[in-house]
Order: sequence, then C-alpha cells, then structure tokens
Amino acid sequence: MINLYLHGLNSTNVNDRTAWLQQYGKLFHPLVSYKNLPATFQYLDHLVRRYRPQVIIGSSMGGYMAFHLGQYYHIPTILLNPALIMTNIIKPDNRLMAGDSMHHISIGIKDEIIPPVTTKLLLNKWQIPHKIYEYDMGHETPIETFKEVCLKSGLFKKIF
Repeated sequence: MINLYLHGLNSTNVNDRTAWLQQYGKLFHPLVSYKNLPATFQYLDHLVRRYRPQVIIGSSMGGYMAFHLGQYYHIPTILLNPALIMTNIIKPDNRLMAGDSMHHISIGIKDEIIPPVTTKLLLNKWQIPHKIYEYDMGHETPIETFKEVCLKSGLFKKIF
C-alpha cells in the first residue's frame, strides 16, 4: 500500500503521524512549501501520478491539497481540519471538483482557524461523498485522534 501525507502550513513532514503511518505501507511525506500554490499543486500532482497512492492524508492546508487531489484522481482521503475555505480564495482547476472519492474528515468543534461550520457547508454545497468525525478539540489534531480517524476510515491494513 502506498500513502501520501501532506502536512499543514508551517508544520513539518516528519512527525508522530508519519511515524505511525509507516506501519501501513510505503509512505511519501514531502516537505511542502505553500507559498506558491500553483507550483505546489503541480508538484503534488506529479507525485500522485508517479507513485499512485491508495490514500491521501492531509492536515489543514495539506488537507485542502489532499481534498482536490483525491477528487481529481478518485483517491480516498483522510482530512484533518482541512482548509477547504481556501477554495473561496484560491480557485483550483475546475476539473478538480469532478471526482467522487470518499473523504473522511476530522473536525475540531473548537477550531478557531478553520471554522467547522464552513467546512460542513462547503461539503454539503458540493455534494461530495464524505464522513465527518467531530472531536472536542481545536485546530491541532492529537495523535490518538489521528489514529482513531485513520482506523475508523477502514482504509488501512497493517503490513507487519
């Protein structure tokens, strides 16, 4: 199994999440700069086409990228407080909204950075297949919550 993990803005690509995910197969977790979003999309698009991950996991801004890549390539995603609100500011290529992949989304009901109500409204407006897991947390997703969402998604099987 090949997975792609996209960290959030001002975060790192090596952390307790990536360490945990490695038990589920080959993991690509590039260090991503979100300063030039068109170039970032192009780079991540290249990674997805080259490595063909079975799951894309993304946190915050990485969740925004994971969402659109999953839609376009029909790859299921796990999104942690995804910055879907960025779609109102940055218009991705229209073809990215055409997919039908399933999105498993962890939302912190106390998130003051990405308002949970906005995420829900956008998903309902777009009529995208999704399952929301709400947690009593802010924007940061604790490792135990991350593991729980990954396992609830049913997308992972241990390789050891």
